[in-house]
Amino acid sequence: MMNYAQAREFIQETNKYGIVCGLDSIKNLMARLGNVQEQLALIHVAGTNGKGSVCAMLKAVLQAAGYRTGIYASPAVFEPEEIIKVNDHAISQEEFARLAGSVQAACMDMQKEGLPHPTAFEVETAIAFCFFKEQACDYVVLETGMGGQQDATNLITHPLCSVIVSVSRDHMAFLGSTLSEIAAAKAGIIKPGCPCVCAAQKPEVMEVFKQAAAEKGSALYFTDAADIGSFSYNGLRSVYKEAGGLALSGTLALTGACQRENLACVLKTVQLLRGLGILIPREAVQKGLAHVKLPGRMERIAAQPDFYIDGAHNEGAALCLGETVKHCLAGRTVVYIIGVFADKEYEKMLQILLPYATSAVTVTPLHPRALDGRKLAQAVRKYHGTAVYMPDFVQAAEAAQKAAGTDGAVLAFGSLSYLKEIKKAVHNLPGSKA
Repeated sequence: MMNYAQAREFIQETNKYGIVCGLDSIKNLMARLGNVQEQLALIHVAGTNGKGSVCAMLKAVLQAAGYRTGIYASPAVFEPEEIIKVNDHAISQEEFARLAGSVQAACMDMQKEGLPHPTAFEVETAIAFCFFKEQACDYVVLETGMGGQQDATNLITHPLCSVIVSVSRDHMAFLGSTLSEIAAAKAGIIKPGCPCVCAAQKPEVMEVFKQAAAEKGSALYFTDAADIGSFSYNGLRSVYKEAGGLALSGTLALTGACQRENLACVLKTVQLLRGLGILIPREAVQKGLAHVKLPGRMERIAAQPDFYIDGAHNEGAALCLGETVKHCLAGRTVVYIIGVFADKEYEKMLQILLPYATSAVTVTPLHPRALDGRKLAQAVRKYHGTAVYMPDFVQAAEAAQKAAGTDGAVLAFGSLSYLKEIKKAVHNLPGSKA
């Protein structure tokens, strides 16, 4: 029997197969595992920005309604197992190791037959499906990894409904260089006869979704941030009133300008689920939204100064984060810590976000695709006069805190990949206040 260390080594080894778009491999793999995904009641979520928030909110609402709810959402921010959860509990190391052993055996059978070995994402997706079946989940919220049409999660055939959040330019090497091409990839999760909720989009994106829904005979429901009658900020929480057709009012334990749009998607999805006969009392909606958790998204990890971490890593996310900084941190000294991947359109992010900063510190994330922080500092100086590169995360956190002062704020963003190291560095600083 495989132990946890061996399981993690197996996952690490599969990384050599890279990113392979297509469903043949995951279909072959799941067939050997009993196609358990077909026995799950699934809500499938795709898009560029907001997937994590929408998935977290839907999970929280269904859980508050008394349902045993699974969620598969990647990438991991702090611990590898956090991408697979049932209610508030991540898959244990023992459970992960046991299921990884079963998946590895199926992978070996595929190789013996001359078939390609599944990728790391396909392996983890298979583990998630098997875990949710074992745990007898009432419902599962399933986030795509990248794209939609050729994403491993898209082997499912009959979700309860699909949800597509805001679409912008990202992963262009795999999904296409234009918004229409990227939208076509995301539209792949729309299934025949299954309703789809879609956030307000640019006209060319909307046309792609309308055409895809029409071809598949699927009802398409566009939402609008204006569906939320009132949306304001109260510290790290958002306050909403007269929300959607549910006429709800309450607090949302997530902050950020983009959460208004995300909330509209969630409430429309709740309405659809109710229409399918799923009992979700309004009290459960309010309770779930008030207690939802999402690590690494405008998450405050320390005080004096307030220290936030956020995974914004593309133009669309930067626009939302900029609005958040403008509204929630106005009048304060704001210092950025920035680390990015070289294949991202980071200069667009800088142009959007640097006007709200007093100064910036750059770092190099611990990832093969990372942009050298020294090069990033040079790019920052093109748009902002003050930027300093720090070779390690402790130095970066210390320098940013000092520059912000007790009453200021520090915001680390640019990639989810280094937020764990930043959080650890902050908590290890002398005098740090959680």
